[in-house]
This record gives sequence, structure tokens and C-alpha cells, in this order.
Amino acid sequence: MDLPADIVADILSRLPIMTIVHCRCVCKRWRHILSETYFVNLHLLRSPEGLVVHEMSGLGEPDIFKLGELDDQSDQHHIHHDPLMRFDLGLGFERGERCLQGSVNGLICLWNCYRGDATYICNPITREYIKLPDHKYIKKSYFIVTYGFGFVEASNQYKVICFAEGNFSSAKGSYKSRCGIYTLGTNKWRSLTHVPFLLCFPQNGILVSGNLHWLAYDEKDSTNDLVCTFDLEKELLQLTASAPQSGGIIAYRSLGKLQGCLCLCDNTDSKFVIWVMKNYGMKESWIKEIIIFDATASCLRGIFRPLKVWKDETTLMLFRDAYLCTYNPGNKIFQVLDIFQRGFFDTLDAMVYVPSFITLKSFVSEKVSVF
Repeated sequence: MDLPADIVADILSRLPIMTIVHCRCVCKRWRHILSETYFVNLHLLRSPEGLVVHEMSGLGEPDIFKLGELDDQSDQHHIHHDPLMRFDLGLGFERGERCLQGSVNGLICLWNCYRGDATYICNPITREYIKLPDHKYIKKSYFIVTYGFGFVEASNQYKVICFAEGNFSSAKGSYKSRCGIYTLGTNKWRSLTHVPFLLCFPQNGILVSGNLHWLAYDEKDSTNDLVCTFDLEKELLQLTASAPQSGGIIAYRSLGKLQGCLCLCDNTDSKFVIWVMKNYGMKESWIKEIIIFDATASCLRGIFRPLKVWKDETTLMLFRDAYLCTYNPGNKIFQVLDIFQRGFFDTLDAMVYVPSFITLKSFVSEKVSVF
């Protein structure tokens, strides 16, 4: 006798992602159950964190997007990569440009500046993607572009935020920031009228507590960085003080997310420091969480971003947009991983990704393509 649909959905939602994909081909009933909102939401609640990796070739070969699974046990941890878990939209991501801009609930925001400055939202599990319309308010005179991608739980809305910094007037040296907001399902960009800061450098918006965050500085003072917070629900900008500087320079500081908290990574001449905002929104709550003095780490200069803290407190990080590395505070071992990279000249970008079966067809006004 057939099991009730909700029982089948409960069982299937506990299976590995690739097994569920294959189950869609078993029978029409299972395919229907796996397409229902009930299953999609149930699976998302149970879906474990993984990685999405953009592997960029230094020898002119096409770029590749790969998915990795994170196996975190109390006594060991691994990154598993199934060679079949890779995708390519076929849209010309082949110039080594960093294009991973954000990931929320299994949806990934991609930016391709070499193909008409195009922005995409894709789900590699359902193999669907949307090309967002051009943001007309940004001229081609910008020199810094950065994105953020977030989700408003109260209204069930997904929003893309795009900042562009450049000389938008005829005045020489008059640099300003502009901001555009795109809500999936509306098929149009909206412009935020006033942006009272400049970006420190191209960077991804970090999603914490329903808000997106970037490092920025005041137009009149570039010596101290600030945290720009964008409230996705109210669509308001706010500038607050960032973590204290540890003797490094702004170019080697970056924001991230560590165990659900906003963090700031600071690379100085002698150490790596990760500051964590323990109480969200309180600038007084920045605490030095991790300090790395390892000689191998200290001789490397550049931005590093934490991705995940394993159960044994080892931190998985991306360094210089080129290497995955780990640091264990117990034994103080800093290790560069060789997973994903194809050759000596290759580089990569990576971010935490939670696979899901959310279909882009639910955004009814968007034109959905399949790859």
C-alpha cells in the first residue's frame, strides 16, 4: 500500500541531494511530491551546509562552478566533491573574474562583467537561472561594483543589492556611490537616492540577522573603515564603527560570517586576527575570537574570509581568492588545502551554500531558463 504523501516527503527529505535528484525519475508520484512546496520547505530546513566554488583557470580554459559537501564529525571533518556536482550556465564565465556575489536558500547570485554587465540568479540543483534586466541607472564610468543577495523572511522576498562607485558627474574627481535594489519577481531595478559613503574595495555583501553588510568609508575620511548595514526589509542604510584596526591596512580587512555572527578579518604584518560582533548591532561587542601567529600564515599578505568553524574549532577559510585553508587554535596548525584547484595558475572563489529545490518559476514575472 502506498504511503501518504507527507510521509514520503519526510523520508525523501532526509536523503543526500544527488539521491533526491535521481528519485525524481522513479515515478510520476514521487516527482510530483518532490515538486510540492511542502517538500521544498521541509528539505530546506534539513539541508546541510556545503560549498559553492568558482574555479578560475589561469591558462584560458573555461571557468567551472562546483559544489562540495561538508562532512563535520566531532573527531574529523572532510570536504567531499562529487565530480558530477558541477555546473556551467554557458554564459561566458571564462575570464577569471570573481562572479560569486551571494547565496541564500540554495539560490546563487552571479555577476558577469564581461557579458554586457549581466547579473544572474540560479539554482544549480533545479538547473534553472534568471537573467536580471540591466540596471539603467549605472553608467559605464564606474570602477567599483559590489553586490549583496539576501532574503526577507517576513515577506518571503529575495533582494539583490548593487552598489556602483565612480565619477557620475562632469566634475573631475567627483566620485560617488549609487545603489540599486532588485526584488525577484518584480522584473525591475529601483534606485536608492542617497548613498553617504564610498566602498573600500569590491566585496560581497555579508548577510547576518536579515541585513547585508559591507566595509566602507566616509567620503571625507578614508583613514578608518566603517560597516555599512542595509536593512533588507526597510531598505535603509546605516553606518557604524567597525572592529578596531590591528595595525594592518584597510585593503587587508574584510567582513565575513562566523557561527552566525558578523566578523571582521584583519591581516597585519605579523598575524591574522578575526574579530566577532558577539551582540549584533552593538559596536562595543567586537571581540578578538581568533589570532593566528603561524609563520606560514604571517608571510602571506592579502584578504582572507572565514567560511565555517568545524566542531573541533578548526576554521575553514578562503585566502587571497585563491586557496582554501584551515587553522586549528588547539594545535595552532595552519594548512593550505589542495582540493578543487586544477593547476598552479588557477584561482578560486568560494562561499557557504545550502542546496535546495526552490524553483525560480515561483517568481512568476521572471523569464526562467534551464541549463
